Amino acid sequence: MNQIQIGKYIAECRKKQGLLQKDIAARLGISEKTVSKWECGYGLPEVAYMEPLCRILGITVSELLAGKPIPIIELLSQLDMSRLELLKQIEFEQLRMRIYKLYDIEIQTMESSPGGAGSLTYFVTAQNAKFVVKYPSDTSINHIDVEVLVCEHLIQNGIPACRFLPNKQGKMISTDENGRRFTIQQYYEGVVYNYHEAPVELQTKAAAFLAKLQNAMRDLDNIPIGIGADFLKYRRQEYMKKAYSGTLKQALENQDYEVVDHIHSNIRIAETMSDYQFDITKFSSGNTHGDYMISQLIWKDGEIHGVIDFTSACRHPYIWEIVRSYVFMAPEVKQGEIRIEGLLDYILSYSKYAPLKSYDIENAGRFFFYFLAVCDFYGQYYGSLAPNRHIYYEQANMAAHLLVWFENHIDELNEKLYELSEKVSENAAF
Repeated sequence: MNQIQIGKYIAECRKKQGLLQKDIAARLGISEKTVSKWECGYGLPEVAYMEPLCRILGITVSELLAGKPIPIIELLSQLDMSRLELLKQIEFEQLRMRIYKLYDIEIQTMESSPGGAGSLTYFVTAQNAKFVVKYPSDTSINHIDVEVLVCEHLIQNGIPACRFLPNKQGKMISTDENGRRFTIQQYYEGVVYNYHEAPVELQTKAAAFLAKLQNAMRDLDNIPIGIGADFLKYRRQEYMKKAYSGTLKQALENQDYEVVDHIHSNIRIAETMSDYQFDITKFSSGNTHGDYMISQLIWKDGEIHGVIDFTSACRHPYIWEIVRSYVFMAPEVKQGEIRIEGLLDYILSYSKYAPLKSYDIENAGRFFFYFLAVCDFYGQYYGSLAPNRHIYYEQANMAAHLLVWFENHIDELNEKLYELSEKVSENAAF
């Protein structure tokens, strides 16, 4: 394959579509610099991005690899399993050469991870050991430098976080030939549960572990702000109809009528819900995982053996991370419902290891209800062409169902949270 010819063809097709390099980068969740390198012939697109790129450019993968248009008769003869086998081999060779060049490690097998929305993750074996090669998505909420800093700090404090391998220059973060940054981590043996698969006993341990994790992160400096004053300033109910307009148009064009119904429901709830006002300074806030959920925890012998994926580490109100993590763990949430007693038990399990204010507990339901109402999760799905973008779709559907649940049960939940707040305060007094 001629990389220079392929790069010129990518640029040619992009211009025919009336797109800029930054448009391609935004839709693929990568940097503009990466697209520039492809077009200059300094590297091939990773295989995981070839098909999404071709959909944007209006060409086939065969044409991309050839670096030129292919007549339809010839193209039809190429559309068989041999193309898929070729792509798999190219993907393996790209990764094998990259790892050997930067780490002096010869990988023998490679398996793509089905998880991780927007990121590329590979499980590889080499030198009688297993490693994880991770390319985080290039967005404003992902901070690969912060991930390395946080994990090194946590390991020193007894938390089994990601352990990174240094490259031949002694750096924990490497840059490939396309300008994309990635890391290699040691592989944790154990069991990873999918969303909404956590048994009750694991939920209890996960809540306690989150408290210990946040305690260990308290003295870290220079961690980005996640949900703060700006979030409450710029995410208001009155802005949601306008924010949803583009997403609604995309759903209609794609004939995604179930999504259309969900968006109309989301807008209605956002417009009619109480005008909640929150004082961000009253919440217990600090450094946290940012994406703490059941799929980030590795279990072994009934205990948490490892916690991964700290690229979203930032400062949040702790109660937001608590409620969100429960939402991704509890089986009943898969049907768009919350078992109130289960959520209360989860918050109580957390509070035994880290203090929560009455303001945190009393506003736990209202604040998460508000968060769901003012975020366009379907927009994240339609704006991405990442290989695992379907995860965004599943999360958006879950959020839509939860909004309806909150609308119908927020008063009941608030009453129970007030009772829990009094119970926690009484226990703290003793």
